[in-house]
Amino acid sequence: MTVSTQTVTTDYDQALMIIRRLDRTTQARLVAQVVQDLAQEQPTPINNQPDPRAILAEIRAHFAKLGPVSPSMSEQLDIDRQHRADLLEGKVNE
Repeated sequence: MTVSTQTVTTDYDQALMIIRRLDRTTQARLVAQVVQDLAQEQPTPINNQPDPRAILAEIRAHFAKLGPVSPSMSEQLDIDRQHRADLLEGKVNE
């Protein structure tokens, strides 16, 4: 999820404006709750991105399970070239 800096700043300003409307006791309770939530929250590891090489290996394994493709890319290229030649020579009408 991508959040722009402007959106975060706007949300922060709006939250601060609402909090300032509260009485001091409620503000103190809110601050205490936020501090408690932050203390209990487990920090996320910095390197939580999956290894791109592992992802590539999974993709290759997936396509290897599917088996060979027929026609192969080179066979399809030959078929396409022959079809184009036939079109240019007037042997085939589309």
